[in-house]
Amino acid sequence: MSSHAFPGTNKPSQYRSHPTTPSLKPRHGRWYIPVVAAVGLGFGAYNYYTQAQARRGFAIQEEEKRLAKNRELMDAYGNKESLHDVQQALDMYGR
Repeated sequence: MSSHAFPGTNKPSQYRSHPTTPSLKPRHGRWYIPVVAAVGLGFGAYNYYTQAQARRGFAIQEEEKRLAKNRELMDAYGNKESLHDVQQALDMYGR
């Protein structure tokens, strides 16, 4: 069919599906993926940082407990001059 079969088809239409000139409106859609990616990376980094702090605090507490237990054992084993001291050290170790 020719364009003359329909009236008004030889004139430029104002209802085109694709504009012939670039749009003057800013396209915000091109920023969605980078912004969402940046927010996701920030969220992941924040979670990693807070969990690392929690792990570090837990490790410090465990190390303090271990050092206290070692101090107790060293105090108990420090005097091995009599059988009573050795028995006391074994009792302390059994705790």
